[in-house]
Parts: sequence; C-alpha cells; structure tokens
Amino acid sequence: MKEFVLYTGCTTPVRLPAYEASVKIVLAKFGITLVDMKDANCCGAQYVESVSHTAFAAMTGRLLAIAEKMDMDILAICGACSGSMKTMKHELDNNKKLLKEVNEVLAEEGLKYTGKVEVKHLLQIFQEDIGYAAIREAIVRPYRGIRLSAHYGCHVTRPEEIVQVDDAENPKIIDKIIEIAGGTAVDYVGKTRCCGGPMLGIDAELAGKIGRDKIENIRNENVEGIITACAFCDLQLTQVQIGDDASDQDKIPVMTLPQFLGPALGVNFSSLGIELNRINPQAILQG
Repeated sequence: MKEFVLYTGCTTPVRLPAYEASVKIVLAKFGITLVDMKDANCCGAQYVESVSHTAFAAMTGRLLAIAEKMDMDILAICGACSGSMKTMKHELDNNKKLLKEVNEVLAEEGLKYTGKVEVKHLLQIFQEDIGYAAIREAIVRPYRGIRLSAHYGCHVTRPEEIVQVDDAENPKIIDKIIEIAGGTAVDYVGKTRCCGGPMLGIDAELAGKIGRDKIENIRNENVEGIITACAFCDLQLTQVQIGDDASDQDKIPVMTLPQFLGPALGVNFSSLGIELNRINPQAILQG
C-alpha cells in the first residue's frame, strides 16, 4: 500500500469538495492511502508569486517541509498548486541562497526543507503508481463509447522539463483513461490551450472569452462531456457556460477524472459527489 500526503489547495475544499472526495475513494480502490496535510497554507501560486518571489518560496517551501517532516511525498490535485510546487521545489533544490533564506523563515516553527520530498500530480499517480493495466482490470461497469474530450490545464503539464507529468504539446493520460473506461477520447482545436481561469483576477472579460472559445471548439466535435484533472479548470469551464455571457446552446457537462472513473469502478454516485456538479452529468453517466 502506498501513502501520500494530500494537498488540496485553497479552491478545492471550498468550491469543489466533490473532487477531493472522489480522489480519496477512487485511489483507495487501488490501495493508495491519502493523509491530510494538517496546518497547510496556500501555495501562493500566481497571485503571491507575482507580488513577492521570496514570499512565494517561503509559502511553498513550508508545504514541502511539512510533508518532509511527515516522511511522505505530496499528491497535489489542483493543477496550479501542482505546477507551482513542482517549480518551486526545482528552484529550491538548485538555488542554495534561496533555500537558506526559506529555511531561516521555516526555522521559526521548527521546520526545514532538505529536498527529500517529491510532488506528484494526480495524473502521475494514475500513470506511474497505479498503471493502466491495473485500471483496466478494475473496470466493472464500462462506458459504452461515450464521446468525451480531455482538458489538461496549463500548469499540470508545463513547464514540461520540470513538472514531468505528460507531453505538454500532446498530453495523453486523461485520454488513455477515458478509453480504458470504455469511452471515446475526442481531440479538438486548442486542446492544450488555457481555460482562461488564471486571468480572472486581472481581466474577467478576457478570461471568459478564452473559456467560451474552448467550449465552442469542444462543442464542434459533438462530444457529450469534458474530463479535467484540475479544480480551477473544472470551475472555469463550468462557469463560462452558466454566466451572463454564456451561449444558449446545450451545456456540456464537466467532470473531474476520478468522478468519471469512479462509476466504471463500481463506486456509487453519491460517494463521488456527482449531485454537486452544476451541470448535470447524466449525459456522460448514461453513456
């Protein structure tokens, strides 16, 4: 049995608790235990990062140090959190001056980061720690060819040489799992483009346009749903279909990867928080 310390980030517990619940129950099916990170803080991604690099380093360094003290690697289920933690870990591991500054701050509460802990995104757990063969063997209620498109998110796969999750220009992990579960993975124009979410704090109008353009590209392929592995992307691709500027066309359900995979593994819908999805995913679940 493998253990990871779970870092949910700020957004998931407050706005997408079904993602956290579905991650825990689906990974448990494969013998993976998740331990909550107590006294966790925001990772500082994007907003703090753009104001103070040192503060960002200290915030992320603290999370790495907590996991190191727990003697467990980190599973980050938010794409922004995963990307920022992996990027800052890389910098701390290669910048002795910054590491010294961060550890001086951490020492005030008895923490220290030495580089022993690793950070993984959920997609890595599925590919590296579980494996496609084990997922295939665990399917008991396969889908019947339902057409689905994957959205990976910018920070999950980039910068590729640091995060090392998937091919940033041609990611395949979500697509592969869609196919294993009995669905049909459908490509679309702009598959690797941003959902617009990171722009919300700067230009909400532009953020909405980016998200709506992605939805239209997906709609053009006649798919029944979108599968994501990032809380923020899930929220953004849902919201742009509901807000005042949303199209009158039928809404495309958005589901996180463990929510989609769970039913195929025989997990009941209520355990996955499916009733909390703002766009009813029955079109996917009946497929």
